[in-house]
Amino acid sequence: MTETGISRRSLFRTAGAVAAVGAIGAGTAARAAGPSALDPTAVEPLRLARVWAVGRSQLAQLAGFDDTHVVHPDGAVEVLLWPGDLARLRATGLRFQVDVDDLVARDAALPRVPRVVAAQPGETSTGDYRVLEDYERDMRALVKRFPTKARLVELPHRTLEGRTVYGLEVCTDVGRRDGRPVFYQDGCHHAREWPAAEVPLMWAYDLLENSGKDARLQAILDHVRTIVVPVVNVDGFAYTRSLPPVETGEVGGVTNPLPPEAILLGGQGRYVRKNRRPLLGSDLGVGQGGAVAKPLPLDAVGVDPNRNYAYSWGDDEGGSSSDATSQTYRGTDPFSEQESKNVAGLLKSHQVLAMVTHHTSGDLLLWAWGDTRADAPDNALLEGFGRAMATYNGYVPQKSIDLYVTTGTTSDYAYGVLGSIGYTFEHAGSSFHPPYEDTVPAMYDRNREAFILLALHACLAPEQRPAARLTTAAKAELAKQGQKGQLTHGILSGRAVDRRGRPVTATLTLTKTFDTLLWAQGAGNPLGQRAYSETIAATMTTGADGRFAWHVNPSTRPIVAAAKKTESWLLTVTGPDGVGVSRRLVVARGQRVDLGSVVVG
Repeated sequence: MTETGISRRSLFRTAGAVAAVGAIGAGTAARAAGPSALDPTAVEPLRLARVWAVGRSQLAQLAGFDDTHVVHPDGAVEVLLWPGDLARLRATGLRFQVDVDDLVARDAALPRVPRVVAAQPGETSTGDYRVLEDYERDMRALVKRFPTKARLVELPHRTLEGRTVYGLEVCTDVGRRDGRPVFYQDGCHHAREWPAAEVPLMWAYDLLENSGKDARLQAILDHVRTIVVPVVNVDGFAYTRSLPPVETGEVGGVTNPLPPEAILLGGQGRYVRKNRRPLLGSDLGVGQGGAVAKPLPLDAVGVDPNRNYAYSWGDDEGGSSSDATSQTYRGTDPFSEQESKNVAGLLKSHQVLAMVTHHTSGDLLLWAWGDTRADAPDNALLEGFGRAMATYNGYVPQKSIDLYVTTGTTSDYAYGVLGSIGYTFEHAGSSFHPPYEDTVPAMYDRNREAFILLALHACLAPEQRPAARLTTAAKAELAKQGQKGQLTHGILSGRAVDRRGRPVTATLTLTKTFDTLLWAQGAGNPLGQRAYSETIAATMTTGADGRFAWHVNPSTRPIVAAAKKTESWLLTVTGPDGVGVSRRLVVARGQRVDLGSVVVG
């Protein structure tokens, strides 16, 4: 009776919803542990456990569990145990202890503490997290208030549930398609991480509302093109925000009927991580008898968008999983998911010099690499900025792999494929979405100076930066890594002219086609890796005087630079008559390339 292609959510909406909690189709397979799955009042609660795992092999045993990003001082890692996971954890033989017996109840009982910061830009008027519709409405409202400084961005790939993903572009004279450096921030790759969506939108508010009060913000607004995508995983986020908090007891009296799992599972739906891709019968391990081979909590549905990027995609040694029910399920192919395709497409169509992808929880600041302990070619740069930013927000700064192995992630992709100075910020302490009023304003206040530092020093040329006013601690961390305020990217400059030497308006395009290597196969020889073919294509337009100054990433990808090889950009300059000229350019980090007069037409 198992139907291929049917999702668990649709099963819950059938007359057999109660039985579906513990079985799919005709199967009546019991949970691996805990109370009867057929008794909705005895659903196994979500738990938090700390696990002691040493070495890659033991950490690999945790790959299928739901991480929280919290690492205790003694090295124990925290995992979220869904129904059935407690028995699975026991079966690994790893040492563990359960710290929270019921996460939903713990979070519902979190005390409201006195507010400790002043009003922050972009706070919600309700004192609660935004729902999906709020994000689109607020971004449209900013465009209406600041029509020359804000532009709504509509990403091209609609989600599986038919939604459009929106972002916001912020800079002075936003309609001018020039070569200003680009700073990118996103949030909510993972559905339950609500604070991660608030931060990038609050940064946009800050730039637009407060630039006149702060010379540093004004410099960023004038000289940097900021792009934010607050909610990447809109389907998953909308699902988690559609469910009422367990403490309200809201079941009736709502416009749209609640999914039955909101009632049956006591608020667990607000903790799902992945997108909403349905599970197929073949994903579930369903045999001819129709029985499910292992427990299927709500969070089994979907793909983890933050394991679906091409860079190093495809490992089964702890960085991601091929098991469709795993919390780190990477999908069937690189960029199989609309969410990752949208972000990668945006990154590849712009010269994104710096980026931050926001997550919860753990208070961590992470940089490349996630799949190897080897230093990135630009580790001094990444570590210098990372440790300097951490002096402001108090987060633990470290390589991603020092938390645990990850592959196919956003920040490794942005750095590994594009050369962007990229980071993952893990916010909100030890909770995925603690009370808004107690958390989000203070969280933004802690991180604001870190964003300003990254935008000024990773995006602007030294001569464009206002007095930085860095703290002594931040200066010391930059100095330790040899960062003395130098240019951290490339700049292409010149002037487009016609054959008579008169300036013309021209379009410049930078392109590069290459293979992104996936996870190493066999003995790990890079030449034996499978690859994903990609093309970067970014454009800008000169002014009427033909002059341009384009802030660009290095032409050589880090993995190629590590092999002491180079790659080039193909620069094409096209005049108003459609006739263009092309040349190849090798551009190093920190290099200024003056092309002089470029004759077109």
